[in-house]
Formats: sequence, structure tokens, C-alpha cells
Amino acid sequence: PMAKEGWNCFLNYVGGAYMYVRVSFAERLKLLSSSWMIAKKKSLDDVVAAEAAEAEASQAGDADGGSGTTSGEIQAAAAEEATKRNRIKAEKVGWLGNKAAQLSGSGGKEVSGSGNGGRNDFQNTTVPTTYDEMFMFNAAVMGFGGRTWMNEVLASFDVIVRNVANSYRLQEECDILSLRMAKHKGNINLAEYKAVMLASLRSLVKDWGSLHEVSWSWLWENVERLIKAQLGKPALQERALARFLSSLDEIGMGIVRREVYAKFFALAPAGQDFFKQSTTRLHFIAEKVIVMTLDMFREPKKMVEDISALGLRHVGYGIPTDLFGPFVTACIQVIRSLTEDDQAEEAYRWSLSLISRILCRVINEGSTIVMKAINANSGKQLKKAVGCAPRGKRALWMLNIQVGTHSISPLFWALETGSLDAAKAIIVDLLTIRADRDRYYYGVDILFERHPDVIKRLCLDAPGLLYTLLDGLIWRSRVTENGQRRVNYYIRHLLQDMHGGFAKNTEWITDSGDPKVVCHPIVSMVTDLVWGRVAFRTFLVGKAWFLFTLAVFICSQSVLNHLNLGVYVEVGAAAGTSSAAHRLLASASTAVKV
Repeated sequence: PMAKEGWNCFLNYVGGAYMYVRVSFAERLKLLSSSWMIAKKKSLDDVVAAEAAEAEASQAGDADGGSGTTSGEIQAAAAEEATKRNRIKAEKVGWLGNKAAQLSGSGGKEVSGSGNGGRNDFQNTTVPTTYDEMFMFNAAVMGFGGRTWMNEVLASFDVIVRNVANSYRLQEECDILSLRMAKHKGNINLAEYKAVMLASLRSLVKDWGSLHEVSWSWLWENVERLIKAQLGKPALQERALARFLSSLDEIGMGIVRREVYAKFFALAPAGQDFFKQSTTRLHFIAEKVIVMTLDMFREPKKMVEDISALGLRHVGYGIPTDLFGPFVTACIQVIRSLTEDDQAEEAYRWSLSLISRILCRVINEGSTIVMKAINANSGKQLKKAVGCAPRGKRALWMLNIQVGTHSISPLFWALETGSLDAAKAIIVDLLTIRADRDRYYYGVDILFERHPDVIKRLCLDAPGLLYTLLDGLIWRSRVTENGQRRVNYYIRHLLQDMHGGFAKNTEWITDSGDPKVVCHPIVSMVTDLVWGRVAFRTFLVGKAWFLFTLAVFICSQSVLNHLNLGVYVEVGAAAGTSSAAHRLLASASTAVKV
């Protein structure tokens, strides 16, 4: 009875906690999301409609197996990625610093420099319309123009807001932010950012109320608590770790190289299946791990990008995230045996833990069912994986996996790792024409937009799949009329590149030297079309002068010579020689210009 009562109390407490969290924070999270979309100048109706359409498409894709994609999906993804990179790369120091310089000495009032007696001029003032612009404006007006550390928070704020409900992701982003803020000298008062943040949001969100104030203050209190936990520590930890690593001699490094794997394989025997490289390669990986822990303190922004790229490669390798914990434990045990400096050990542990968290997140986000099918090199699994893709995103699943600012192509990864069965299934699926009630879906446009050099890669890595790709560019009707069948040849991407110039696909196919591919119907049609419509006339014009000089030479050396007209023979020979010399000089001058 006592045990039953104890379990009832425990479950009641847990259930009550869940209900309290749902009631208290669900509304806050929803309000944060909606107001942030408004601050980022995205229409809330558009966001809700897009989410509803995506959910409906996902359900429809599960029901009928998907239908393909539009060629604009990859452009939208690329544009969003480029916008995010440019926003982060801009650093925003210039505008903020210039605005602070304009406001300095004017009592916080912006003074025009147009020479009109110091009169305020607001006619040409650009009104901020987005959160970033409004934040920079308010920071300058409130006298915080010199707080360069705010730029780091501003660059990460979008990720923080979008992941406020994910405690692990929020902790990771705050840890990275604390490393980036540690590079800025001077006093850091996080309450100043809160003041500017609330002032900017009040200006942008029209229906701002007390609930907005409570929600955004709650968000920043959580972020501030996580940042303050590490504020001031990175600089000390970096010095301690650098001092320890510089004291390691060759004997110490040898211990690290050997003992890391010995302890790791003892903790996780399954890890031996993923470390099949040579001893030299394994030693390089162990040394690289140590270097990365120190570089994480020195160059956090660059290291996050490099680790994300490394994580995407681990997605292709099919590395289970369960092995990262034992590997980190093994590394820490080895370092603990080599030093008595608790601060250096703590710095190494914290940095390596952060690296492993980033890697695990990237692998989890990038480990799609398509990549799992590629790792198994199974065309059947790949067809089943893309069968549940939402309508309009089927091709994008097979051509682009986006994690942060980095992306990986499942098709090219299949070619690189030799998973030719999966690569063939991807090509066949992309070049299959599908339709629904509204439109047709054909992945040829998005394939060549994502990979303009796909034919070159196939010629080098998988020549056997090139014929499959060319077959997919031809559509043959199943209906015959008067004994004839309609055939469509999709040759635009074989002739023209994305910039409107002449594509190099024909050149790559010719260099491959495969007679079967060169004789393919679509290649024959492309080459005949280029020769008959473009190259033939240009070829004749280019050879006309050569034919003329050849005729003059034949007449001077054969015809006129038998007529005993020696003067004309010499004149003809001189004309032929001068013509040849002129052509050589023209060719040499063209080569020099090139």
C-alpha cells in the first residue's frame, strides 16, 4: 500500500508538472513565435498558411507517395541560406559605429550634416522596418553604439528565438555565444541588450501588450542565465588549455594517440567497426581532436562552421551518435592521466563536450531516411524513403540536405561512396514525369540547377549511370498514331548553362570516349543540331579564306606554270605565302590575348 501510494504521488506530481508547463508556457511560446515573425517582417497569415499547406502536403504525400518538386524550391533554399550567411557575415559594426559617431556630442539627437544650420532633417531618414535595423537604430539612440558585443547576440538571436522550446539547442547556442562574446573587451551588461530588444519589439509589433512584455522578458532571463554561467570563463580556460597543450611532448602525444582508442574500444566495442583506417590516420584524428578543443576557444565562429561540415560528412558515413559519449569519456580520461591542472582538464572537457553536442545535432538533423538508404546502397529502400516525401519536395529530398549554412547532396554522396544502386534509383526517380490535378512534376530542372556538372561527375565517377541519365531526358508516348509514336527530347540543359552560355556537357561526353554514350539518340540530336544550326556556317566562313588561298596556290603552281607565265606564277606563290603568314600572325595574336 505504501509503495502504491508513493507511485501515485509521484505520477500525480509529474502529470501536474506537465500540465502546468503546458498551460503556462505554451501560450508564451506561441506568442514569441508569432511576434518574432512580425518583427522579421513575415506575415503571420502567410506563415500559418504555409504551415497548413505543408502539413496538408505531408499528409497527401503519405497517402499517394509524393509527386516530385518544383525547380524554385532549391532557389528558395539557396536564397534563404545566402541571406542568413550575409546577415551573420555583415557583423553590423560599421552602421552601428557610424550612427554612434553621428550621435556622439549631440546629446543623443541625430543632427543632419547638410549645412542648414544644424537643423534636424528627417526627410531623407530611412525608417527601420526589420528587427535588425530597428535594433541598430535604437542601440545608437540609447547610447549603446559602442557595445560591439551586442552584434554577436544579434547575429545569434534568430536561432535563439526559434529554438527557445528546445533546451539542448538553446544551451548549445548560448555556449557558442559566450565564446564569441569573450573575444570582446570591456564590461558586458546583458541588461542593456534586453532594454534595446524590448524597445525594438515594441516599435515593430503593433498589438504589443503586457503578455508580450512578460514573454520576451522570460525568454531573455533564460538566455541571460545561461550566458552568465560561462561569462568570464572562456578566456581563463583558453589560457589553461593552451598552457597544458604546449607542455605536451612527443611522449605525451604518443600516449594520447594510443590510449584514446584503447579506452574507447573498451567502453564501446562497436566503435571498432567505424575506425578501420590505418594507424597513421587514427593518430591524426586523435591529434586533430586536441587541436579542435583549443581552436574552439580561439576561433569559435569558424570552428562551428567546420564542425557542421564535418558532421554532414559523418551523416554520409552513417556514424551512430551513441558512440560520441564513450569517445568523449575516453579522451577526458586520457587527459586526466596526463595533467593535475583541474582548470585545464575542465576546459578540455567543456570544449570537447560542446564539439560533440554540435556534431550530434548536425548528424541527427542530417540523418534523413534517404541518407540511410544510401548508406545501405539499396535502391528499394530509397524508393520507399522518397515515397513519403511531401508533394513538391520529392526531388529536394534527394538533392539537398541543409543543416545551418552547410548542405550536402545525397546524389553526389552516393556517387562519392560508390553506392551506385542508390544513385541509379535517385536519377531514375528524378527523371520520372509525374502529375496531379494541377501540374506536372519533372526533376530535370532542379537537377541541373543544383548540380550543373552532374554529367562531368558521372563521366568520372560512374560512367555506367550516364546512359541512365540520358535515357531520362527522353519521353516516349505510349500511344501510337498512324504507326508513329511521339517523342520529346529535353535538351535545354545539354545546350545551355545557367548563365545563358554554351554548356560544356557535350565536351565532357566527348572526353569520356565512350562510343555507346556518344551514339545515344539525345547526344546525336544535340550534336547534329549544333552542327547544322550554328557550327556549320561558322566553319565554312572560317575556312573560306583558306579555300581561296588554296585555289590561288593551285592555279599559280599548276595551271599558270604550264602556260609559261612565270611572272604570274611568282605573284601567285607570293600571294599564297603572304596569306599563310597573315593567318599565322592572326592566330598568334589571338593566342596571346587569351
